[in-house]
Amino acid sequence: MKFFEFLSLHDYSEGLMIFVSLIAFIFSLRHYGRHRALRIISYYFAFWLLMEGVEFYRYISPRGDRFANALDLIGAAILTVFEFCVFSLIIFHYIAGAGRRLAIKLNTVIFSAAEIFLFFRKLPQNPLFSMGLLEAAALVLPCVIYFYEFFTNMNTKALKDRPSFWVVTGIIYQGIYNTCLTLSMEYLGRFGDGAYTFAILFYCILFVFFMRAYKCSPEEAAVA
Repeated sequence: MKFFEFLSLHDYSEGLMIFVSLIAFIFSLRHYGRHRALRIISYYFAFWLLMEGVEFYRYISPRGDRFANALDLIGAAILTVFEFCVFSLIIFHYIAGAGRRLAIKLNTVIFSAAEIFLFFRKLPQNPLFSMGLLEAAALVLPCVIYFYEFFTNMNTKALKDRPSFWVVTGIIYQGIYNTCLTLSMEYLGRFGDGAYTFAILFYCILFVFFMRAYKCSPEEAAVA
């Protein structure tokens, strides 16, 4: 019965997250060979399912269990870095300019190093607040680069048929909400749980956008 209690957390948003993640994971495996740039998303969905398992383990563990709390914290920190790398790699696949591709590479390296520094610098306090804000800030550059090439390069393909557009748009929507939530969380008081529920819903929307990207016809990789 503990599992059903876990699913009901945050107005059943945990259950919804597991359901959407599982559907998205299966969907990505079914279309794994369709888009070379999107193959890594299957591992991203798998990581989310793994983290839901870690969350459940922490939920059923005795309150104050150090191992469960440490496992959850480390897993969330790794997911933050992995998520950024996944998003950057997908965007990188569709960028043509050599200088802009180099900028995305450097941005990823600097971000990863900064996140590792923040993780150990903030311990034993929770470093996820700072890591989340840094992720949102670091994602601005690759998204801006993508839309710069999007508006400066001629492409007659409709937006609804371009997988990169669905992916980047989803990343922007999710990033904006998560940033607003992170900055305002300490002021929300009893409304914090409701805001966290919406954060999970925005992740579900992001996953739906990713699945929609898989339905598009393959888009050629950019050539530097």
